[in-house]
Amino acid sequence: MLSYFYNCTEIEQINRICKTLNELKKRLMNENYNDPKKEYNLSLKLFEEVTKIAIERKNEKLANAQYVFRNYFLMFSNLMSYFELLNEKKYKESWGRLQDCIDEAQYVGKFSENRFDIPNILELLRQYENLYPYKLFASSEYVITKSHCSICGKSMQSLQCQHIKGNIYWGEPAVELIDEIREIQAVCIVSNPEDKRCVLEIANDERDEVDRFKKLDLYLELGLPRLQKFSIKSVVENKRIEIGKVNRNDKCPCGSKLKYKKCCGKELYYQHEKNMVILEDIVKLFFKNDVML
Repeated sequence: MLSYFYNCTEIEQINRICKTLNELKKRLMNENYNDPKKEYNLSLKLFEEVTKIAIERKNEKLANAQYVFRNYFLMFSNLMSYFELLNEKKYKESWGRLQDCIDEAQYVGKFSENRFDIPNILELLRQYENLYPYKLFASSEYVITKSHCSICGKSMQSLQCQHIKGNIYWGEPAVELIDEIREIQAVCIVSNPEDKRCVLEIANDERDEVDRFKKLDLYLELGLPRLQKFSIKSVVENKRIEIGKVNRNDKCPCGSKLKYKKCCGKELYYQHEKNMVILEDIVKLFFKNDVML
């Protein structure tokens, strides 16, 4: 879909969209994240015009390609917004935006044989994902009693609906819209759900945002380019608690009135996690005709 859209060079609106996306990518490479939706919003009318042209030409492939390319464009806008949130140390808020980027990258990749820079971007996003403390998520199961197709309005379980959930028809995705839920059957705690937005956190956690996202904050403090791919190698080390020179039979310096060997001297070591950053290639963004316009 991406290649097809890029190759429709006879349509002026598509050329303008591609040029605007190149400008956004150039800003992304230069780490200029101001007004992340600027280029995307400027192109929305152009996307609508491409859809009208596709309908006039009875070209469903073009209509579908513009929808996929619009999500491709939106992914870069959200990526820019994500990096802006990181710079502002809004780490909790950034998690949802990161998931938006991952969803869009996976969705566009599903409909495109030539995915250009998407695989490298998706790999980078997964690397950032590993810097967050979130390990467990809630996943709900519902009993749905009534729903309808977003395109034809009929039940997607009936023979009357000819649309396949997730497919695109004339630039519109077929989505099952829920009208009625009878009950919530279960809420499961899982480690790798399809949607990772419902995270489980410690109740009454009074730590500030930097402390709660220490691993992410320490990585960002290195000042590496945001498009720098990396991996983290974690090593657990045993470290000795330093409390000065104390004999085993002396009173413990903690004030417990016990002998040192029966108090703090019982546990002289603690486990310390050491994280080593291994740098990889910087993500190279694709520009139309391989030229930054």
